[in-house]
Amino acid sequence: MTHDNLPRATRTALVRSLTALGALSLTGVVVAAGVVAPPTAPVDTPLPTVEVPAGGSSVVCAGPVRLSTAPEEGDDVSYDPQFDPSPGESVPTVTALVVEPSDAPTTGSRGRPAGALRALGDLDGTTGLDLTAPTGGAAVGELPDLEQGLLLTAEPLGEQDAVPPWVAGTVTVTTLEGDLRGLVAAACQPSATETWLVGGGTDLGTSARLVLQNPGRTPATVRLTLWGPSGPVEVAGAPEFLVPPGAERVVLLEGVAAEQRRIVVRLQSSGGLVAAYLQDSQLRGLVPAGTDYVVAGRPPAQQQVVPGIVVPGSEPDGADVAVLRLLAPGTTGGTARVRLLGPDGEVELPGAQEVELEPGVVLDLPLGGLPAGAYTAVVDSEQAVVAGALITRGLGVGGQAPAPSAQRPVERAWPASVEPGVSGPLALPVGPRASLTIGVVGGTGPAQVTVQVVGTDGRLGEPVRRSIAADSTLALPVSAVVEDGETAAGVLVVSSDPRVVWAAVLEVQDDEGDMVGVLVPVRPRTADGQVGVRLR
Repeated sequence: MTHDNLPRATRTALVRSLTALGALSLTGVVVAAGVVAPPTAPVDTPLPTVEVPAGGSSVVCAGPVRLSTAPEEGDDVSYDPQFDPSPGESVPTVTALVVEPSDAPTTGSRGRPAGALRALGDLDGTTGLDLTAPTGGAAVGELPDLEQGLLLTAEPLGEQDAVPPWVAGTVTVTTLEGDLRGLVAAACQPSATETWLVGGGTDLGTSARLVLQNPGRTPATVRLTLWGPSGPVEVAGAPEFLVPPGAERVVLLEGVAAEQRRIVVRLQSSGGLVAAYLQDSQLRGLVPAGTDYVVAGRPPAQQQVVPGIVVPGSEPDGADVAVLRLLAPGTTGGTARVRLLGPDGEVELPGAQEVELEPGVVLDLPLGGLPAGAYTAVVDSEQAVVAGALITRGLGVGGQAPAPSAQRPVERAWPASVEPGVSGPLALPVGPRASLTIGVVGGTGPAQVTVQVVGTDGRLGEPVRRSIAADSTLALPVSAVVEDGETAAGVLVVSSDPRVVWAAVLEVQDDEGDMVGVLVPVRPRTADGQVGVRLR
């Protein structure tokens, strides 16, 4: 067959192939002659930038405590019909505040900070509580009734040089009697794609009620990973849970991972950002042994810092002493060094300075034998770890009580690990006695910290400055910085020193034993500023 007899499409392809071969041959001749075409030099041109306006700020607040029973078919959780899901003797309160950041530029017209506190499912903002600040103050609000999770939002401050406002919310639930006796306290949290909850358990008498909250307008799928005292735990059933928009999904972990004395939970969401917390409660027969919310701590890192560890005096082998919970979630373990920073510097805890961590195994390190006081725990590890702490109160705690703790109520609180160097606000409930614990981790010189109280009327008090020595913890009662006749609805803690960590410890006195809660701050949102744009 001649070329003329070939189909037209075939002839065209043949011509293109011959042309390409010719070009390759010519290139080979040029190279053989020692002449090489220079490569195209990369152009190091900076990306064009676009100004991104400041966005609003939002945090998600936990709902009330619940008495839960075994799950029913088709549901994750159900409630005993003989009990009100939110017991009448429980008093829930949400305190919220919106304030201008302390480092905001002074140029431009700001206006007054304002925000809104809405039910999680109120995506259109038709109900709830509007917050508006007085001139020169903060927007403060309080809801005495709590039926579900809430969303606290605030718009950017000003138009020119707009900045995201500081927002803070706190949920507290005081229950003086019954199975859920205790002071539950938790700061409202930002939603995220990943959350680590270090605390709780699912062994006999203990309930771990996991609450997933979706404040967005799209469904989110959350994957659950869990570790226990023997390593990674295989969850019964599918480890993924769908959370509808503007809704909560509740999972009883004792129903999917039973008989785990101590646990660590990792949550990963797709499709939307999700907030989460764990309601940890324990009974010893008919005696309540504490209730608290476990909130998000820092993701795995080689250094973890846990503030707010305020303990009474205890014996080294005392009953129900405070503990430090650790987990190396990777495939390799290693040695972790634990330091406890007290009022006068580092305090030695015999036998606990160095701890061997097995990969995937949750470890509780007892803190019995510490002198009474406020401490900051610092964990330095060869491998990335997560950490949290448990502190306790009660007439039988620490081995110094006149009666065994098994016959007396015990109260508990779970301080979470925090990121050092956070300046910002913390909302405080009216009623419980509040004290700040401010630690300085590492370095050689003191750190300078400024504390400013926010009154219930939104007025900002005079700044109070403190100098805190390196590797120590200062306990500062809020009453010491409140002006006469004022009641604190929150505090602003500001420092330019990246070593500073802090928390607020709440206490309620009771004849059956004091009750305790711990609030850790959340890093405020910052302005996005400029972003680079690459066109393709």
